Amino acid sequence: MASNPNNKDGNGDALREQEKPCVLVVDDNELVAEAVSRLLRQEGWRVACSYNGLDALKQVECEMLAAAVIDIHLPDISGLVLSSKLRERYGPKLPIIVLSGDTSMENIRSLEHVGATYFISKPINSEHLVETLREFAAA
Repeated sequence: MASNPNNKDGNGDALREQEKPCVLVVDDNELVAEAVSRLLRQEGWRVACSYNGLDALKQVECEMLAAAVIDIHLPDISGLVLSSKLRERYGPKLPIIVLSGDTSMENIRSLEHVGATYFISKPINSEHLVETLREFAAA
């Protein structure tokens, strides 16, 4: 019987981990990004975490995403630009949740134009974030 090189211990754990839905988390505040990532992992999602937009795009080049959670204000490109690029790449079904402490009308009005699915203001209510992800993405 041939062994699967992706399954190191033979019990299927590595394969099952790759089958979990992946959520992209992008926030330039590493503490926020890591806290959201930890929360989502505890809820059963696989997480790809980035601290800027360009790294996020590279990280998900070969990844099928279940959802994305993106901060608006990133150090390199706007989270709105990142949302638009993800929408182009993944199509209309990908849930894109935008996070920000900046609740200006300019940002809120921009969300629809970049294909964002939902907006959550900071500080983040973790229960609300998880419920929103469950509503829009398969967990």
